[in-house]
Amino acid sequence: MLPGNDPFSGPPLNPLKLAPPGEIGPGVERSAIAATWAGSRAAVTLVCAPAGFGKTTAMRQLLVAARQHGVPAAWLNLDSADNDLGRITPYLWAALHTALPSLGEAPSTGQWIDASRGLPGGSARQLLDVLSRVETPFVLFVDEFELVKDSSVLSLFSELAFSLGPGQRLVLGSRHKPGLPLGRLRVQQRLLEIDAPMLRFSAGEVRDYITGCRGIGMADADLGELQARTEGWPAALQLAASALAGRADSRAWLQQLSGTSGNLAEYLAEDVLSRLSEPHRRFVLRSSIFEAFCPQLCDAAFGSADSADWIAQSVSDNLFLLPIEAEGDWYRYHPLFRQFLRAQLSRTAAQELAGLHVRAANWLASTARYAQAIAHASAAGDTALSADLLERCGMDYVRGGQMALVVQWADTLPHAELERRPAVLAATAYAMVFLHRYAAAERLLGALEKHPGASHEEDVTVLRVMLSAWLDRMDDAVLAARMALAGAEPASPFVSGLLHNAVAYGDMLQGRFVPARHALLQAKRELESVNAIYGLTYSACIEGMIDMLQGNVRDGLARFSAMLNRIIASGQRYTSSGPVACTLLAEALYELGDSAAADALLSEYLPLIRDTCLPDHLIVAHRLVARIAWLGGDSGKALEQLNTLQELGDARGIARLGMAAAVDRSRLALLAGDVSSARHALTLAASLAPPSGTLMRYSDDLDDLEIASFRIALVAPDEEADVERVEAALRLAESSGRARRAVRLAWLLAQAHHAAGRSAQAQIWLERALAQAQAWQAQRILADEPWHLQPLLASLARGSMSSIRGTLSG
Repeated sequence: MLPGNDPFSGPPLNPLKLAPPGEIGPGVERSAIAATWAGSRAAVTLVCAPAGFGKTTAMRQLLVAARQHGVPAAWLNLDSADNDLGRITPYLWAALHTALPSLGEAPSTGQWIDASRGLPGGSARQLLDVLSRVETPFVLFVDEFELVKDSSVLSLFSELAFSLGPGQRLVLGSRHKPGLPLGRLRVQQRLLEIDAPMLRFSAGEVRDYITGCRGIGMADADLGELQARTEGWPAALQLAASALAGRADSRAWLQQLSGTSGNLAEYLAEDVLSRLSEPHRRFVLRSSIFEAFCPQLCDAAFGSADSADWIAQSVSDNLFLLPIEAEGDWYRYHPLFRQFLRAQLSRTAAQELAGLHVRAANWLASTARYAQAIAHASAAGDTALSADLLERCGMDYVRGGQMALVVQWADTLPHAELERRPAVLAATAYAMVFLHRYAAAERLLGALEKHPGASHEEDVTVLRVMLSAWLDRMDDAVLAARMALAGAEPASPFVSGLLHNAVAYGDMLQGRFVPARHALLQAKRELESVNAIYGLTYSACIEGMIDMLQGNVRDGLARFSAMLNRIIASGQRYTSSGPVACTLLAEALYELGDSAAADALLSEYLPLIRDTCLPDHLIVAHRLVARIAWLGGDSGKALEQLNTLQELGDARGIARLGMAAAVDRSRLALLAGDVSSARHALTLAASLAPPSGTLMRYSDDLDDLEIASFRIALVAPDEEADVERVEAALRLAESSGRARRAVRLAWLLAQAHHAAGRSAQAQIWLERALAQAQAWQAQRILADEPWHLQPLLASLARGSMSSIRGTLSG
């Protein structure tokens, strides 16, 4: 059962990811690299070289140097699961918090529905916002950055790189050039690159390492030969030192070295491994199944009690084993050595692997390390165990915003295994909805509904309403909400509030504003009792939308502004609450003539709007951005926004998004004087229209097929506007309480009569539209339909309409 009222911060973080590697014994000081870094003012340092070049060691030395100079420094190890904005952001926040306690901890997700903050980068945006106010110098080290492929995660690091202030630095360790805007960073002199040639050991560093650090006696000529054979490759030198330890025939051994770097590493690793005792070799091989390990984990997986002794022996033998600076005795192998060991293990003990992984998974799950546990269960091919683990933790990861990870795990399960577990179905369905994979979510929801019992009934209810609303099937969403409220079992306050909001939304779309406001009162009572900001945002915004439909734009502005301020004050600025209030506040500002303020809001929130808002809000937001761009003379940006809206509709299977984009493209074509293109766009829009009988949507109030076709008739020389049809539409708008729509239609009627030479009728409708618009101080409701604007305004006598006439003329 999904709890609806308890704050939740997501699954526990793995402290090993926040710990830099430790150091065993003395190491070679990379003084040249340290001096280069200390002398640079670049905000971003890229330490980029193939495996085994000592990137991590060099970064650790820079970390120590920074701390010695009093600069706060943090460390983050990445893994392949970090290609998920919902997962990487809490780790980034936690890492930075260790260096900057004043930053504060990452805010909890609050109500579970706000888990979507992790999907579009809500908490990521909040982190960048908080960091922008930090003036303290700091250094963030991020290792194994080559694992990052996801565009949204790369975008987060790009924004971080360009937002760093004086003394604030980002150091990235990667095996290859990452997908960041390196060219732009170079041009702006914000990038320092430390590459493979810089990381190779010089002759002096080889001497310091072999004779000084490892205590191996070698003649200068032999040291020179070793440096030449390994080309200063640190990994090969470390393996060579392990192989040379205790040998009296170092020169003879040295003559055997040959081959490319990859073959050399394998040869050296084999030589090192062959010198171990059988029990020690067995431990080393089996422990290679872990990314990181401690004695307790090894004992549980191997069924032994001597793992601590073998770890100590491995440390003593310098077996490429690095301690991790975290609580407990945790270690990891150098990636090259681990890769070699795992290949050896697969060849020599493949039959053991499944059992090792299963026992490891069980121990990790017992310590709530579910991500690692599921990885081992999957490696064992034990789908039942994977499903058991996902059943226990799936909703925790959904609440924490790690939707992609939940879906990734669910995708590994056989269909039958997935369908027999309602908890896994529910978690995966929520994740699919938030990822906008609606068809998959519907299939999962259908399977979930076949499971009897009350343990997941609220999940079914909420998922059904959410899915229908996001798919733009508001009729279905409202019906599901009404049926749930009429059920025998009362819903929790949180869910009840959401259901009353859905009913109110449906009443609003039908023009039943009084019942809608009554439903909103009930919703607010329920939601205030649990301080559910997400649900309360919708309650306030639906009230404001009713104000807007009735023409009370300033009342709507006040509601939207107050709600956004409350969201920000509660620390939820970039949750899925903020984009809803922002979209509608921007619309009110735009209608009142403050396009600059509307544009600033939308610029900040548009990515979040795309990922968290209903279709109505998507349409309003993209339409506003397009219109503001057009007013600013940027027709390319305007069309780009409408194309994006259409692409969203295509990707999510929501035809009305494409319809709205085509309607506004038709309008832009008319403004450019291209009637033919306007007609073509309108034809496309008509082909995407929803079935007749569906509820009229909020975003259709001022711009729909009816108004779009009337626009063309006003401009096209071969067409005359159907005045009677528009008058009928106006009467319908008035009877349903849609005063704002009625004013726009009156304005268009005035232009139609003027174009037909009916001056008296034009004057009547003109004064009516202007009077109402002036009372509301709503400028764009008229200015966005300028087809016969100037001659109409010229016909007005000077007087009470002069102020709005002057505004529209400007």
